[in-house]
Amino acid sequence: MRFLAPALACVLIAACGGGDSAAPPNEPARGSYTVTLRSGEPAVISQEALTLQLTEVTDTRCPIDAVCIWAGHASMALTVTQAGQAPANLLVGLPVPVDPKLPGEATYRGYRLSLQGLDPAPRAAVTVPLEQYRAVVRVERAQ
Repeated sequence: MRFLAPALACVLIAACGGGDSAAPPNEPARGSYTVTLRSGEPAVISQEALTLQLTEVTDTRCPIDAVCIWAGHASMALTVTQAGQAPANLLVGLPVPVDPKLPGEATYRGYRLSLQGLDPAPRAAVTVPLEQYRAVVRVERAQ
């Protein structure tokens, strides 16, 4: 019983935190953003004057209702523009490409773009139209 009060105090202190955190946990670090792209809906990062547009998806991931000898890979083509600059067409793929010829991260004018997730997951014998894909992209300014 005598250990209960100190243990409870430690739990309460940990739960409340010290109040010394620099930024709320949901607030991104300056120059680091996560956006969700959908076909026909440009994503704008106003703080950086960047616009990203999903233009194509290549998805060879193993369907969730199949057994495969290779996990597959997914990538997307996107157009990135920054105010006053020429647009660029980039290929960005999911992390861990086994083959170095597969797209991974891409760069544009000092920014690194990486594909963090792609939905929906493929199913055997089902073609997913571009309009149904949602791509989660991380955009980080180079330090």
